[in-house]
Parts: sequence; C-alpha cells; structure tokens
Amino acid sequence: MTQRSMRQRLLLSMGGVFLAILTVFSIALWGYAQQAANRSYDRLLHGAGLAVLERVNIISNEITVDIPYSSFEILSLAPDDRIFYRIFTQDGRTITSSHDLRSASNYKPSERPVYWDDAYSGEPVRFMQQARLLTGDDQSLWVITQIGQTCIARHEMIADLFWRGFAVALFITILGLLFVWIGINRVLHPLIDIEKNLRHRDISDFTPLAISPPREVASLIRSINSFISRLQDNLDHSQAFIADVTHQIRTALSSLQGHLELAARETDESQFRNRLDRAALQSKQTIHLTNQLLAHAMVIHRADQKIKDAFHLAQVVKSTLETILREHLKSDIEFSLFIDPALESGKPDADLIVGDSISVREAIRNIIDNAIKHGPANNQIVISLKAKGRQLVLTVEDAGPGIPANERASVLERFYTTARNGEGSGLGLSIVQEVAKSHGARLRLSQSSLGGAEVALHFRRRISNV
Repeated sequence: MTQRSMRQRLLLSMGGVFLAILTVFSIALWGYAQQAANRSYDRLLHGAGLAVLERVNIISNEITVDIPYSSFEILSLAPDDRIFYRIFTQDGRTITSSHDLRSASNYKPSERPVYWDDAYSGEPVRFMQQARLLTGDDQSLWVITQIGQTCIARHEMIADLFWRGFAVALFITILGLLFVWIGINRVLHPLIDIEKNLRHRDISDFTPLAISPPREVASLIRSINSFISRLQDNLDHSQAFIADVTHQIRTALSSLQGHLELAARETDESQFRNRLDRAALQSKQTIHLTNQLLAHAMVIHRADQKIKDAFHLAQVVKSTLETILREHLKSDIEFSLFIDPALESGKPDADLIVGDSISVREAIRNIIDNAIKHGPANNQIVISLKAKGRQLVLTVEDAGPGIPANERASVLERFYTTARNGEGSGLGLSIVQEVAKSHGARLRLSQSSLGGAEVALHFRRRISNV
C-alpha cells in the first residue's frame, strides 16, 4: 500500500482548511448579497410608496388619490420586473387597485414600512406596505399603500454580488494554496537534504550529518547522529569481537591439531597416551570456549533486543543452582544457598526485577562456574540473595585463590583470565558484565570471607513501596 508523502498530507490538510473557510465565506457572502439586494430594491419600493402616499388627500370627506408618474419611474430602474399596487383604508375599503393583492398578515397601520415575500401570479414578489394618517374636518383615518415588485432584477443583483465575491475568494484561496505549497517545500527542504545524504552515503561512512536545520528538525538530526555514533561503536565492538574470536578459535584448533599430529607420529605408547590426553584436554577447552562464545553472543543479542519482562530472581537462582548441582553430584564441592526470609515470606513481588531471565540465568551460571573452575576440589561456594532497600543483591562467594585487586578490572574484559594453566576462556565475567550493563545492575568484585573471590550483582527491585 502506497502511503502519501508528508508534502501531500500537509497540502491536503491545508486544502481542507481553505475549502472549509471558502465554504463558510460563501454562505456568509450569499447572505450578504441577499441583504444588499433587498436593501437596495426595498428603498425603491419605499420611495414609490412615499410618493403615492403624498398624493392621497381627504376632500369633502372623500379620499382622493393622484398617483404620480414619478413613483413608477423609480421602480422602472428594474425594467424587467412587473409592479402591482393597492391603496386601501384601515377598514379594508379599496380606494384603487390594479390587482387583488393580499395584505400583510396581522398588520397594524404605521408610518414605518413593512416588507415581506409572497407569490403572486405565479411569480415570487417582494411587497412593501406603509400607512399615512389623514385628518379631515370631522374624521381621521389611516390610508395604506401596498406595492409589490417581481424579483428578477433583485435575483440578478444577488447572483452578481455573490459570484463577484466568490471569484475573489476563490482567487485568494488558490493563491493561498500556492504559497502553502511553496512554504511546504521550503520547510521540507532540510528533510530532503537528509534523505539525499543518507541515500548516497557509502555503507562504511559513519560521519555525522553536517546539516544546519531549523530548530524543529534539530532534534531529529541529533537523534540520527547519535544513532550513527552508536551504530559505529557497535560495529567497532563487533569487529573487535570477531577478530578476537577468530584468533581464539584459530589458536585453540591449531593447538588441538598440533597435539593430534604429534600423537600420530609418536611411537612410544606412553608418550602416545600422553599426547592423546593433551589433545582431549585441548578439545574440552575448545568446546568450552565455543560454548562461552555462543553464550556471549546470545547475551549481547538479547541485550540489543531490549527484552523487558518481570520475573522472580529467587526462582531463577534456585533453578540455576539445581542444574549445576545435578552436574556436580560426585564432586566434593559444598554448595550453600541463603535467601533473605523477607523475600520468601513477604510480599509476592518482593524479589521481582525487570529484564531478561535467560541472560540473568546465564550470568549466574558463569559466576558459579568460575568459582568451581578456579577453586580447589573441596571448594565451598555460598550463594546468597538479600534485599537492601530498593535493591536485590545476589552474592557468590568461594574458597578459591580469589582475584588479585590489581586484576579485578581486567578480568571483566574479554579473553582475560587469571588461570595460569590456560584452562580459562576469559569470557565468564565478561558475560556477567554485559548482563549487568543491559539490566542497569552494578557488578562488584571483592575478597570473600571464605578467602576466595566474592562476586556481587546489585539489581533494582520492581516494587512500589519498600
């Protein structure tokens, strides 16, 4: 489905506004044209009526009318219209009349003219009715004149006024839309420059957009430049990671191939067995390295997806520890788990955090695996989960050699390991660091009370009141 461009949307919106204004103006213009035409031709009727009433007199108790020619000359300004008239007294006695005309309903004699529209002889007619009080020797009475005129000239005047005004309004509307079109093009010009810049840009070009936009578009430019910067950083990190991975895998496979080649050329059975044992160990380390690399890539990918679900941290800790215990049933390692009673007997959401439970599970497993790998055969590993204000603190302690203070920052980097026998992949704590960063948590390394390392993760709790 083709979507309308922003230019089309703006133009259609403004066109609708102009059309609404034109419609309202046309309605108002039509009313004005009617009023103007009625005022003009009603004055002609009024003037003719006054001319007639001035020639009405009482002589010897008889009413006489001398209709002046000038009254009809006034109405002759509308040459195509016909004229009807009637002169009568207030008691309904007709003095003179050219037609049988209906008087205004509920009319009370007055010197003020009354106007109304009616149909007569099959045509629309505009009537005017006005009275004059005549006083004789022994009586006084009202004499009323009624004059009607067909509406041909009146309607022509209304149409002329309306179409002249409408033509001007239409011209202004078209001119306004033209200026709107020009204004829209000028306003959208910075966006067009951005589109051209990005469309013709090389795939490896991550330089910021060098455009000076108006204030309304400046935030968009800043957001795009910020995205380009993050994209470049992500690409640099990915390239560095791929280079490191390539080097580590190539080194591990080369070492494995070397052990196998030496074993193949070995004639002494004991040496042959020794070479095979080294190859098996190297194969195990290579598999572990590959799994760690996949776990690291998975954690980074899920962090980029910004998965945000609420889950119970205590439940994840328990299930992860259960899996590790099944794998080390025959070992001499002593595992201990302590969970703050307030998290288990308190509110049901006391241990809730927001994030990715799979990534957190991977981080916990790597911390415990590190403690197992670097500790003695009879190691002691204590896992605890405590509530501290608005934070949940997950701590793993062991009785191993610990991490020297001057290496605690380095062990968080990829492929750095404190193991001197080459067994470590150097990715365990790097994975933990990535998970902590994506969850807004804090990772702290210190000395354990058992003599080994203490790794603590501080998560934000998802509760309303603590």
